[in-house]
Amino acid sequence: MEVTLSQLIESAPELAVALRTDIRKGKLAAKRQEGVAGRPYVVDTQALMQSDREAFRQLAQDLEAGREVVRSRNSNAGRIHHTSTIGNEANWQPFMKIMESQQSMMSQLLEVLTDEMRHRQERVDRQAREMQELSYKLGQSHQQIERLERLLKDHAENHLEQA
Repeated sequence: MEVTLSQLIESAPELAVALRTDIRKGKLAAKRQEGVAGRPYVVDTQALMQSDREAFRQLAQDLEAGREVVRSRNSNAGRIHHTSTIGNEANWQPFMKIMESQQSMMSQLLEVLTDEMRHRQERVDRQAREMQELSYKLGQSHQQIERLERLLKDHAENHLEQA
């Protein structure tokens, strides 16, 4: 079965560099298509099967069997995971655990942020009340000062009249 280099790279992007390098060095037999830009190489799966790299042989087996190739983001360049039944619940269990833990972390983060916002709002409200009280006291102080100034003025005028 013949596959293009583009198809191989789509199936296993982690092997892209190794595939190109082996083709260019002649370690992997490939035919060059004329008039095709980009990745003009066509590789026979039998050539992949005869490769000295286990990852290439596994990729060829998966392609020949018609299985979908599934890659793990954290996998090494030489590892490929394949599944023949996507609907198998056992395949989804690790992902479900990850999603549940992420949901739990997000809930905790949301609680912390909500508490912080509530405390901040309470602090702002308390400061607003204190400012209002201080403003009231300042107004009372100004009234007291004006009253004392009037008394002082009246007292000074009384002394001037007596003198």
